[in-house]
Amino acid sequence: MTSALPHKLLAQVLPQFGYAIEDCKITLLGNGLINNTYLVKTLDKTFVLQHVNQQVFNAPRQVTDNADLVSAHLKIKSDNKSYPLTPIYQLRSIDNKNHVKVQGQYWRSLHYIPQCYTLESITSIEQASVVARAFAQFTAALSDFNSAELAEIIEHFHDLSIRIKQFQQALASATDTLLVAAQTSIAFIQSQQTFIDSIAEITKKLPLRVTHNDTKINNLLFSKTTNQPVAVIDLDTCMPGYVMHDFGDMVRSCCPSIAEDSPKLDNMSINFEILTALTNAYIEGFNGSLSEIERRSLILGIKLMPFMLSIRFLTDFLNGDQYFKTTYASHNLVRAKNQLQLYRLFCQQEALLTNIVLSAPTSNTPA
Repeated sequence: MTSALPHKLLAQVLPQFGYAIEDCKITLLGNGLINNTYLVKTLDKTFVLQHVNQQVFNAPRQVTDNADLVSAHLKIKSDNKSYPLTPIYQLRSIDNKNHVKVQGQYWRSLHYIPQCYTLESITSIEQASVVARAFAQFTAALSDFNSAELAEIIEHFHDLSIRIKQFQQALASATDTLLVAAQTSIAFIQSQQTFIDSIAEITKKLPLRVTHNDTKINNLLFSKTTNQPVAVIDLDTCMPGYVMHDFGDMVRSCCPSIAEDSPKLDNMSINFEILTALTNAYIEGFNGSLSEIERRSLILGIKLMPFMLSIRFLTDFLNGDQYFKTTYASHNLVRAKNQLQLYRLFCQQEALLTNIVLSAPTSNTPA
């Protein structure tokens, strides 16, 4: 039994899913930063129990309802052999609900896929290919799902115009000390209006899809037998979005040579072999269903995601570190500078990025 939560709370939660705590072995599962997740084993059942973080997800019913809709659609595709991965689905409570509420907190249960593992980083071109293809297949399988049916879990999550407004508000209220410390980064962001305008222009033309919005390698389950992806997990942020966001965030998290909070900016480089593998597999994973404008938007997405994250880090720094967890006073400023450097490197390689994206093969082989 893990000590992370009181025994008496779990003793109230588990019976609502049909189990007595005395019959369960409970261990912490994964290392997620948002929700507390547990593996529950009984004599005849193994499942996942998760406490939904209401500080991040202030409408938890929307999270569980969205997940039900996405999973149901993916199951239809899987049954029809048009989705090669395994859908993750939520188990029902004894009242046939997709959640339970105990002491004002929301809990849910999810089915468990055995003999699987997760990875924290990409270490090979082959891994890059299978990761990108899996996330593309996930989005492609949801291409005929009406994204308007999903709630926007985190409003304006990837809306650059809103992030700019929040940044401007932070500038207006920040102390002189913080403004001086961030002066160089502030000036650079303010000099990028042409890029900001280009994002506003293309988003008027892009189709909304159901996107995952957290396309890190640790949101894939891999088979211990085949070492291939089995399932896309963590559907909490599935909502209407653009493919350039998912692709850009995947590239941002997989291709730099240093961690996103490293201050050693001179050591930063981009692994273009990994980036090319990600690009080729991602485009192939749509099996010809990616429109031309979406394909071209991937070039902007590569630059957009570090640029937008740098604004979020800098905004939080100017606001006194209210959102992101920090371990020292200038942590968010270091993160902002790191992501701005990544954005600069991508901008410097615009021609190469364009060539990689536009020359990537498009698969016509059925998934």
